[in-house]
Amino acid sequence: MARIAITDGMSTDAQRHLESLGNELYLNSFSEEELLNGVLRDFDAVIVRSATKLTSEIIRRSVDNEGKLRVVGRAGVGVDNIDIQEATNSGVMVVNAPRSSTQSVVELTLGHLLSCARKIPSADRSVRSGKWEKKSFTGSELSGKAIGFIGFGRIAQGVAKIASTMGMEIHAFDPYLPPKIARDMNCRLHNNVEDVFRMCTHISVHCNLTDETYHLVNSERI
Repeated sequence: MARIAITDGMSTDAQRHLESLGNELYLNSFSEEELLNGVLRDFDAVIVRSATKLTSEIIRRSVDNEGKLRVVGRAGVGVDNIDIQEATNSGVMVVNAPRSSTQSVVELTLGHLLSCARKIPSADRSVRSGKWEKKSFTGSELSGKAIGFIGFGRIAQGVAKIASTMGMEIHAFDPYLPPKIARDMNCRLHNNVEDVFRMCTHISVHCNLTDETYHLVNSERI
């Protein structure tokens, strides 16, 4: 049995599953001061989302003086709120759920794409204000247009599958993508990001912010 702190909330189904395995759960949001004072020392594991920041100092204080903390779970994809290097140095395993939000983000991306193409938010605000400006909100069809993906991982591929069925051409820039994946999805893979911007009517960004991707999308390219 493990004693697990859940600091940013988690679905009740997930909680019940952990409890069914014999774990003891403690749901509470800790302040930064409490975390720095080593409140996690008495837990075997902590599960966070994005609100809790586990800095190097917090991790150190969670394992110092025979602290029990050995696992940090991120109930989501990104781990940028966790100091991975310090966790490694302190013998704390960090795990995440890389596929947990894939479908949700795919659908959200498509929602934004359709909203922009059909001017839905602007038209909605206009109608709610008592106006009927139909001619001002003429949208454009996505069929026959070209969508370019900056980064072509799981989420981008999910969006591409649906965009393709809507009649859109699929383009991508991803220097780490195996060409076979692009071929299998009928995606034109480009060697530079400029070609994607030049050839596509719509751009969807799906890459992490790193030194390599910083300003990959900028005002000049837009």
